[in-house]
Amino acid sequence: MYSTIYLGRQPIVDLKQQRVAYELLFRSGPENRALFTDDINATAAVIRHTFIDLGLARVLEGCPGFINVNEQLLKSPLIELMPPESIILEILENVPLDDTVRARCAELKARGYHFALDDVVDITPEVTRMLPLVDYIKFDLREIPLATLPAVLGRLQGFKGTLLAEKVDSVEEFEACKALGISLFQGYFFARPTVMTHNRAHPNRALTLRLLGLVLQEADIQRLEEVFKAAPDMVLGLLRLVNAAENYRRPISSIREALLLLGTARLKRWALILLFSADCSPMRGPNPLLEMAAVRGRMMELLADELGHDSDDAFMAGILSLADSLLSMPMAELVDGLALHPPVEDALLRRSGELGDLLQQVELAECRLPACPLPQMDAERFNRLQLHALEWVKQLWQEELPH
Repeated sequence: MYSTIYLGRQPIVDLKQQRVAYELLFRSGPENRALFTDDINATAAVIRHTFIDLGLARVLEGCPGFINVNEQLLKSPLIELMPPESIILEILENVPLDDTVRARCAELKARGYHFALDDVVDITPEVTRMLPLVDYIKFDLREIPLATLPAVLGRLQGFKGTLLAEKVDSVEEFEACKALGISLFQGYFFARPTVMTHNRAHPNRALTLRLLGLVLQEADIQRLEEVFKAAPDMVLGLLRLVNAAENYRRPISSIREALLLLGTARLKRWALILLFSADCSPMRGPNPLLEMAAVRGRMMELLADELGHDSDDAFMAGILSLADSLLSMPMAELVDGLALHPPVEDALLRRSGELGDLLQQVELAECRLPACPLPQMDAERFNRLQLHALEWVKQLWQEELPH
């Protein structure tokens, strides 16, 4: 039913040893090391865990985040999914600093992105040509001896960006770097990387593939909305992406509104993230909690239509009502990062208000307990709506989905 995802995070500190940023690192397990064979898959996983699984606010805590990018990722549309005010693109040392890379960096810089050059050991002509585009230069003290660092820094006359020393492991190295004019630091002397973990429910494979296909084909909003309604985990990811991409907490009333806010281009980039970071092992049948959440969402929507309530808010309350169990995190923490309408928040956190009453009614019906009577609806009508919701989800979750 679940897989555990891991994300490494190491603080970057200033001259006063105060945290000012994080480097985000791929981690394959809880042992705090990276095991991967593909740079782009590893970075795509970091992006997905940061923006979709864990959420930007929880990962970065208000600080910017350094993310490693290779040449393929730098030139791909995935980059533009990330908000430029929150992310520094760390160009790996094996990226050729040629005309095409400089042109791509200039294009992204015009859109507000910031760059760091990773593991610089010498100021070559290629590095010199990159300097006008670069905001940070990182020196790995395991790759460049402290004795040779002054000569390298001397060839950086006129560089207006920030110097960062990484793998600083002792007070002597820290003091020596400070004396050379380096102002940012990263290393075991300050803090080792920590590993953030998160339980992610396995998605329904058929729905995921259908969604990816529709997004890449630029399907209309109605068809996309229909697939999202059967996929609570995707709804969570969508809401987190909208909040990260828009960089403000605007209440979102429906899946349709979230799709429109995110836009076709960013939806395509999300589809690529899912493709690159997907767990390729097929699951055996749908996750029961995901299925129940989808049924709740549809049932809430149908009841709201019958009773004259807001059906979009009702659907959101239903489909997110099991998210705390799906993600093994407190509902209050989850809701805090999603910018939902107040009635939806009240229903999820307190089971209060009209939506809270409807949600309790649906939960009682799932347990086959005697339900409180709903105004203007008899038990027979309620049961018919419940069967309709079950059939709707069953149809969308079948293995061979219609095109």
